[in-house]
Amino acid sequence: MSRTRLAGGWVLGALATLALVGLSQVRYTAAVGPDGELRLAWRYRSETVEQCRRLTDDELAALPQHMRRDEICERRLQPWRLEVTLDGTSVADDTVRAKGAREDRPLYVFRQLPLPPGTHALRAVFTPIGESGRAPLELDASVTIETREVVLVTYDPDLDRLVLKRGP
Repeated sequence: MSRTRLAGGWVLGALATLALVGLSQVRYTAAVGPDGELRLAWRYRSETVEQCRRLTDDELAALPQHMRRDEICERRLQPWRLEVTLDGTSVADDTVRAKGAREDRPLYVFRQLPLPPGTHALRAVFTPIGESGRAPLELDASVTIETREVVLVTYDPDLDRLVLKRGP
């Protein structure tokens, strides 16, 4: 290795170090507002739904002989609907579907809703879409939130219901 190349490497390393030291001195101020946050976060294992249909004669003819079946069935987890109202106003109305190529992973809910300090009437309903043996999961609560406080709504599998949790 030539001396010029070696010196260039040292100079480049020194400049990178100085840049890193200089940039680490820059102050970062997070945007902090007066609002608190209502966080909805849980994992839920929904029921498996199987949808079967008979293949048409044209579809059967298009398949190789060894792949022909009279019926094709698709399995996936049942989607659910999430509805959240605060003080009588709808703040979330979403369909929650399973992830994965075959929609066979658990349902994940994660929503962050800003909330001004004070007491609020909260209603969260998680309802299966379509036929199901499951009852909706519901939470009706009065929530008092302070400035920059986070209040969590989550699913408790032992109680099989939505619950409200506060930080320490």
